Amino acid sequence: MAAGDGEAFGSEPGQLKVFIGAAPGVGKTYTMLREALSLKERGIDVVIGYVDVHDRPETAAQVDGLEVLPRKLVHYQHRTFEEVDLDAIVARHPDVVLIDELAHSNAPGSVFPKRYMDVEYLLDQGISVLTTVNVQHIEGIHEEAQEITGIPVRELIPEALIRRADEVSVVDVTPETLRQRLRDGSIYPPDKIDHALANFFRKSNLSGLRELALRVVAEDVDDRLERSYSRRKIPGPVGAKEVIMVCVSSYYSRAVRLIRRGHRMALRMKADLYVLSIPNSAETMLAEKDKALLNSLQELALEYEAEWVVEPRNDRPIGAVIADVAQRLNVTQIVIGQPASNKKWAIWRDNPVGYLLRHLRYTDLRIVGWRDPPGTAESFDKPHTYLSDSNVSQRLKGRLTIYVGAAPGVGKTYKMLQDAKDWRKRGWDVVIGLIETHGRQETADQIGDLEIVPKKRVEVAGRVYEEMDIDAIVRRRPAIVLIDELAHTNVPGSAHEKRYQDILYLLERGINVVTAVNVQHLESLHDKVEHITRVKVRERVPDWFMKLAREIKLIDVTPETLQQRLVEGRIYAREKVKQALDNFFQTANLSALRELALLEVADDVDQRNLRARAAQAREALTEFGRILVCVNYRPHSEKLIRRGWRIADRLNVELWVLVVLTDEHLSPEDERDLARIQNLAEQFDAHFLMKPAVNHDLGLTIVQTARELQVAQLVVGQPIYAKGLLQRMKSNPIDYVLARGEFVDLHVVAYERD
Repeated sequence: MAAGDGEAFGSEPGQLKVFIGAAPGVGKTYTMLREALSLKERGIDVVIGYVDVHDRPETAAQVDGLEVLPRKLVHYQHRTFEEVDLDAIVARHPDVVLIDELAHSNAPGSVFPKRYMDVEYLLDQGISVLTTVNVQHIEGIHEEAQEITGIPVRELIPEALIRRADEVSVVDVTPETLRQRLRDGSIYPPDKIDHALANFFRKSNLSGLRELALRVVAEDVDDRLERSYSRRKIPGPVGAKEVIMVCVSSYYSRAVRLIRRGHRMALRMKADLYVLSIPNSAETMLAEKDKALLNSLQELALEYEAEWVVEPRNDRPIGAVIADVAQRLNVTQIVIGQPASNKKWAIWRDNPVGYLLRHLRYTDLRIVGWRDPPGTAESFDKPHTYLSDSNVSQRLKGRLTIYVGAAPGVGKTYKMLQDAKDWRKRGWDVVIGLIETHGRQETADQIGDLEIVPKKRVEVAGRVYEEMDIDAIVRRRPAIVLIDELAHTNVPGSAHEKRYQDILYLLERGINVVTAVNVQHLESLHDKVEHITRVKVRERVPDWFMKLAREIKLIDVTPETLQQRLVEGRIYAREKVKQALDNFFQTANLSALRELALLEVADDVDQRNLRARAAQAREALTEFGRILVCVNYRPHSEKLIRRGWRIADRLNVELWVLVVLTDEHLSPEDERDLARIQNLAEQFDAHFLMKPAVNHDLGLTIVQTARELQVAQLVVGQPIYAKGLLQRMKSNPIDYVLARGEFVDLHVVAYERD
């Protein structure tokens, strides 16, 4: 609901904005009331139709200044209930009305049995609504919630109402924070706290519901983005979500292997899974035996929770059919079996792998070998030890908390300062190490009387810069220090090159640090962000640093709200607004970045849950063997390492990076590029190998190394084939691997050609 001056309110029908949370006490009502106050400041007519503050003083304070309409009294069996007074709201006819607890069941005798029906009625009257709901009350989603908690969900709203909403936002709170609020008496009365902690508010329940809420909103963002006109400006798949499509043929036993492989990948990567079959003609024209085979494959796909897709060939090359379906479904990985190794067949027959290697754009190709590595089963590797689980995290005495957002202006710094005041009330010694308000008055007001450690002045080439004074912070030795702009690069002459290194220094000395970063600054997302926004992000944070955080908190804001803040001058100076709206702050960019942020935090929650369960059961997480990324020392190699790391991270396996040297002597430029590639590999905690080419043959060297390391998956870049038949007949390393690497899966990362 980001329309200016109320121009979109009062239209037919009204607009709906829903705030979703994982549990009571996350702050949905508080956030809704803050939004209402912001709307009122812009001259929009806002009233409260029904809000319960549940004796929470901070929430109650937000009601001041807002008009509260009387509730309707409903008498039933000698009892009196308070419900939404629809007649009073319609008679008052505000631009926007606040209706809390969307899943509530109304008392018998009310106009409608459910509160969400009250909301639908008001929307139909042209009145816009702000409302709240917990994720477990959404029909369809409630089944997953029940599996997580073991507690039946009785009050539901239809999923269609969420799809109808104009804006959906998640209010994200970590389980640790939520359980602390419960202990503080901010959620339930004292007599209910112990029971809640032992039941619904168990940490495992809250973690599972939190991940569910993040993914539900991410799915909603993805659906809206795909339906939007602005989506057309971004080619290929968008967002961090993986979509896997398994291509099966008439060989049933091979189809079983491929579907199982795709299913395991989808489970660990939280991906959508499709199974594609390509008959020569429409199903109605197939012979009975071919129909029977299709039915068997369909049953197999459904057994593995995949969506079944049949696409008749109709005289097209099979590879072209696969590419067309992948584009239509926004597939990020195609899984297909290794082709026969006869070279003449590969050139002259309709080889789908060869076609895809030459024509795919934006979609990776996973070519599955037909044999396991020698002497191994499906799982053979020891669990990978993350940097966050190794010596780095073990030597940290302080605790790290990171606030993550999708873009500037979402409110990371504001929330960080707001929480700092709460911590101080509870007796914690909190100081500001560095805060950037960027001229935002609301943020500056939040600083209040929080203590600020003075900055250090650094002179460089006759100019004086101000940087955070880490020595002064260590001397002050607070319990918690707030440090903004995590991705910042310090001026030359500072103790450390990057701010995250300053933070490590403080954590090692036992000082708890709270910091903030936007998702586009994560190293592993660099290529994805550049693809979406066409902006090369210069300042980046290594992903291993994010894994050091004890808590990661998402600050979620819809693109509409963010653009409204921009127009009002609350993010950048007014002279920069138009340029920002025309470039980085386009709706498609903000939506895609928001989806990235939602899924990154959801994946972080999922991996923490997996590690906790594995540690409790004393089990290994590894399901797939080592991953070997094969690179040279060109810029495209950086993308391969980032892609390889994201796969290894999701599968919890070791990452190796191999450079095969074909020249005895490297130029100074090549040596610099090689050093950059090695540094990036080490940032991702990868094992880095350099080997001379065996008999000057890259393919032979790659296959031999894969055998030696017992690699389960090779990651390589998509080859760039020259035009012309004679050029196509020339061998390349991928041809060699396809012919002789039947024990390994070959993951070909798409080269984004314009």
